[in-house]
Amino acid sequence: MAELISIFSEETDRFAAREKIREIFFLTSPLGDNFKKQDRECFFHTWAGWYLDSLPGETLLARNAECEIVGYLAGCLDSNAAFPLYRHIFYFKAFEHWYVEYPAHFHVNCHPDFQGYGFGASLVQAFIAYAMKKGRNGVHLVTGEKARNRSFYERLKFCEKACLTIHDKRLVILARDCRVG
Repeated sequence: MAELISIFSEETDRFAAREKIREIFFLTSPLGDNFKKQDRECFFHTWAGWYLDSLPGETLLARNAECEIVGYLAGCLDSNAAFPLYRHIFYFKAFEHWYVEYPAHFHVNCHPDFQGYGFGASLVQAFIAYAMKKGRNGVHLVTGEKARNRSFYERLKFCEKACLTIHDKRLVILARDCRVG
């Protein structure tokens, strides 16, 4: 499946790819429909659009056998350098002491019709390999303490490093050493 992973910055039609990412983003977001148009755009920008605009070479796409985009991973190799996110992601600063050991982070989503087929795992594994190639020893992500996706990350050898209550939400930072096979 790795041959179906591509990089957003290498897309010939980035507009179409961005629209497919937007579609997947809102299909997988439990909050997306709760926002007015302007707030909806801010929500998308915070969790995916900023990465597409600022770090297009660190965003990966997964395609099915028909070459349709079925998933994406919006990545950042250096969380400490992502200062614009501090303003928009409410937990970003709370976990910042972990970003030295685990500097890279990502957000991954797959179209609901293609979940459970390995596309998400392929995206995460490709990003970990890319981070290691770029000299990053660790990768992290933040999710809910009891979030459904937690077991997915734990199967990919991510381990809990800390759990905090922020704005009445129990959040965990899950991290993985890139050198772990």
